[in-house]
Amino acid sequence: MGILLKSALVSSLLFAQHSFARASDELSERFEFNGFARVVAGYLDESSATFQDYGNDIDLSQQSLIALQGEFRISDALSISSQLLAHSSAERDSGVEWLYLTYQPNNNWRFKLGKLRTPFFRYSDTIDVGFAYPWISPPQQVYSGFLFSNYEGVTGSYLFSYGGVNFDLEAYYGRYDGEITREDERVDLEADEIKGLIFSASKGNLTARISATQSSDFFADVPAFTQFSEILERAGFTENAESLRFNGKVTGYQANINYDTLDYFLAAEWTRIRSDLLVVPQVDAYYFTAGYNFYPFQIHASYSTSDTNNIVPVNQIPPGVSPQLDQISFVYEQITGNLPEYDLDSVTLGARWDFLHNMSAKAEITVLDGEPGQRSFYSEIADPSFDRKATLYQVAIEWVF
Repeated sequence: MGILLKSALVSSLLFAQHSFARASDELSERFEFNGFARVVAGYLDESSATFQDYGNDIDLSQQSLIALQGEFRISDALSISSQLLAHSSAERDSGVEWLYLTYQPNNNWRFKLGKLRTPFFRYSDTIDVGFAYPWISPPQQVYSGFLFSNYEGVTGSYLFSYGGVNFDLEAYYGRYDGEITREDERVDLEADEIKGLIFSASKGNLTARISATQSSDFFADVPAFTQFSEILERAGFTENAESLRFNGKVTGYQANINYDTLDYFLAAEWTRIRSDLLVVPQVDAYYFTAGYNFYPFQIHASYSTSDTNNIVPVNQIPPGVSPQLDQISFVYEQITGNLPEYDLDSVTLGARWDFLHNMSAKAEITVLDGEPGQRSFYSEIADPSFDRKATLYQVAIEWVF
């Protein structure tokens, strides 16, 4: 009897060990981890300004980062994904970049819920993955910070084919609660409604995409604007007071087309931003880029440009009525007259070497030609007489794992 009991106990332990190992294997098969990293060094040949926070000292802290992505498949149709990112720049927070559930009941429909990337640009989903695109820094005129990079909400996609063309129609809706950077100042901002549509098509080497995004129901904590708008309101100048508040909407339009072969690629992307908010300018921007591949090397060239302006309501405050009104009028003119504009032309020449299947080295030169007296996407301008012309030099190591 003792021998039988021992045999049963051993068999039970062996069965439990086998079951645990099988469950562990099944669980590990449901997990998928990958990541990416980049080390970027930059130098601007100008002492009177900085661009993307690069100055006239070699700097590795502005765009270097490392990220880990994980996906857990709950079932064949349901999964959860997350990305943790550590960034070297003081202008950007590290932490959870996205966290969302994906439900894909079949090959045509896909739904996501959670913290997501706002899919406004061609490279929105991969903007931090330098290995995924030719540049070190995507054109600043198009990939600027006027729109939210993340939102909390839901997106739904319908994928289908017709006549040998693959189509993807996507709609999304959500909100944003975080910070934006305005004139080197971090501002708390909420947008209760962010919505958009995307239509993509591809056939062979050709892909095209158009999108529209609208953000509204804003709240921003800008004490100087809020306090002065209250003064204007009490004085009876309602339209001027309203112009300094975050009441309105921002609408963005985007289109891109790309032709990519093993030997060369051609691409163009265009964006337009229209805004009811005084602090967000009207922007039209685009780039053209072309490159030639001779594995493991690539060379590319890009031309980028932007044209901006601010829609300022007419100053309703009558001059010469009283010193107090003259002072209010002066402050209003100072605020609206100093709103930044971002006209900038640039030419970028770059080279890439894929020295391993998952690692590349890049070098890039960008010649900047901004508009005198404007912001022109410079991070900081110490000397007002600076002519907005400079050259940015960058090198990078890109890695996916």
